[in-house]
Amino acid sequence: MQVTAEIEQLLCLSESEQQAFLEGLSESQVRSLVGELERLQPASGLSDNYASDRSRRNALAINAKTAAAQECGPLPAVADQSRRQRCRTDLRQFCLTYFAATFYLSLAAYQVAMLERFQSVILQGGKECHAVRRGGLKSTCARAAAIWAAVYGHRRYVVLVGATDDKANEHRENFFRLMAASDLLLDDFPELAPLLQKWRQPKRQFRLNGKLLQLHPKDERGRIVFPDIPGAACYQVHVSPYSLNATDVSGLSYVDDEGVSVRPDLLIFDDVQTPQSAQSSLQTDEREEAITKTFLGLAGLGQKIAAIMVCTVRQHQDLSERFLDRKRHADWFGKAYKSVLSFPERSDLWDLYAGKLGQGATPEDGKRMAQEFYTQNKADMDAGGRVAWELDKLPDEVTALQSMMTIRALDPEFFRREIQQEGVPPVNNSGIKLESAAILARLSRVSRGQIPDAATHLTAFIDSSDQVLWWMVCGWSGDFSGWIVDYGTWPDQGRAVFYKNDLARKIAQELPGAAWEEAFAYAHQRLEAELIQRFPTLDLILKDWSDGQQKPRIESQVASSPNRSRIRPSKGFGPKPGRKPVHLWGDQHRDRQRGAYWLEKRSEGLPNVQYDVNIWKSHAARRLLTTPGAPSAVLLPGDDERANRILAEHFTSEQPKAISYDGASGIAWELLVGRDNDWWDCFVGCNVAASICGVGVANEKPASKPRRTFALPGGVRG
Repeated sequence: MQVTAEIEQLLCLSESEQQAFLEGLSESQVRSLVGELERLQPASGLSDNYASDRSRRNALAINAKTAAAQECGPLPAVADQSRRQRCRTDLRQFCLTYFAATFYLSLAAYQVAMLERFQSVILQGGKECHAVRRGGLKSTCARAAAIWAAVYGHRRYVVLVGATDDKANEHRENFFRLMAASDLLLDDFPELAPLLQKWRQPKRQFRLNGKLLQLHPKDERGRIVFPDIPGAACYQVHVSPYSLNATDVSGLSYVDDEGVSVRPDLLIFDDVQTPQSAQSSLQTDEREEAITKTFLGLAGLGQKIAAIMVCTVRQHQDLSERFLDRKRHADWFGKAYKSVLSFPERSDLWDLYAGKLGQGATPEDGKRMAQEFYTQNKADMDAGGRVAWELDKLPDEVTALQSMMTIRALDPEFFRREIQQEGVPPVNNSGIKLESAAILARLSRVSRGQIPDAATHLTAFIDSSDQVLWWMVCGWSGDFSGWIVDYGTWPDQGRAVFYKNDLARKIAQELPGAAWEEAFAYAHQRLEAELIQRFPTLDLILKDWSDGQQKPRIESQVASSPNRSRIRPSKGFGPKPGRKPVHLWGDQHRDRQRGAYWLEKRSEGLPNVQYDVNIWKSHAARRLLTTPGAPSAVLLPGDDERANRILAEHFTSEQPKAISYDGASGIAWELLVGRDNDWWDCFVGCNVAASICGVGVANEKPASKPRRTFALPGGVRG
């Protein structure tokens, strides 16, 4: 067979040169070339080197076949150009048209309002925060808005922000799944086909009319890269998923084929707080700062960024409430959507309904009885009531109003937060209120770890847990003026901010192969030795035994310690008001007490300390409320408020509540859900230890045992 000069020249090219040549051919030209190469025989006279000639010819044939297999064109024409054009500037119509299977229920008024606001922000820029109950389609609306912005090219770089890395990746996957589920979307946007095929076949390369497409469903940085199809509205659009806590966000950008640097222009914040972060003022501060300084700073010079946040209120002054508050963020539009717009007039009937929910042998019986009552009195019970979405109910319920009022009856707090988007502040009727900002301002200007000159006593407390030991050292003067000298954990976590659920180092890891009991004793010995070495003038160390029922192990460790003369196992108790105070629990002859609601029990083997934890927590709180510089005020170490943020979070982890029992009043401290309080316990313990060492508040009288009187018989007088 005669070989054309063009093919002979092609066979002389290198493999990379052949690849470049093939990229410039159309699909029909590639197929024609493959057929011609297959007809060539070894004896075609191409070269004197038969092996080299055959290898080159085979490589060319393989490359040509590969290019043909990668071809995904020609793309079909747009199925309905007018339909596509109608949705170009109408987000609501886009959702109802292309995602009818998702938006199959009639939209509520608040959902329509959200979509209209999203549309305005994407087209014109701005910042919006919308708080909706979970299940109210807020995330779906935001996801559909991101797709709309990308496929029409309204925005070229979309960032999907989640509370965690897993959530951010979930947002990307759901973005793809929503697009892939709509056949109508692919009919009207055929340029999306290569990207969706790449999503299903990530290892395959795709060409369009011979040109190798640059596209990724998930590149090395997790980004979605829309295909570089000339003329397509979504040409090279990027979508990046990021965690709100990501450290590699600054400077986020990409350079397109024309050399233009494209920076993020649309941010979607979808439920960017966790239940734990909502409880933590420190974590909320950090997340708020990440949004306002890191993510909103991604926009290009002179570019008006679009930011959409969809959220649910979880706590008072959580991240959601902060961005809903225009006094706090004047550049944000915030809107909270209540599920119950107005409450029914006949609250008495609804009280009876709530009572019936708890009747019967099972929850099903109670619900059936309540539903029968509602059905019989529906007209009266519905009067005045109005809900945001009539379809927001369970299948077995009659109306959405019934569903909402059922939730209210079963869990009023959940109803206020999640259903009505109202973060209710914790009730505090105790007269004691610790606030992080005020605590952080109480600085001693003494370096952390350094003992102030005015300190005459030094105490420490170790709070035992199964994973780490929490500790604190405090210095005191005789009138209970105090300084927090240092605090930490053993083993040390190597970072300033951490929580119980993300510990980097644990006790069991410090003594590999040993039983946990041995590792626990080893941890106490090491920490005790380190504290004595750093602070040789320590007067008293209290070791808590209550967490994990560690009393036998603590006592055994203390008994074997060379420093046992200045160490005491300890436990805080919470007796009810009016009951026998802790300092009167022991043997009045052998045990030691000063009427200060603590007892050094010496009549039960190894001496230990027991104290009224509620009274001493109130005492410790007052030390943090006393004006700095006044007697009995306690100060934090250093001169940088931010350095003690995690400590202030522990100090505000419990809420005091006024209680009464049998006519006696008192204060009980309760841990807030999801909060860590270990350093608060350490601070309270250091206060107790100081009292044991003789420190006392000026003019504060110790509790005394009431004197019993009686009359001698027969009228005898002493």
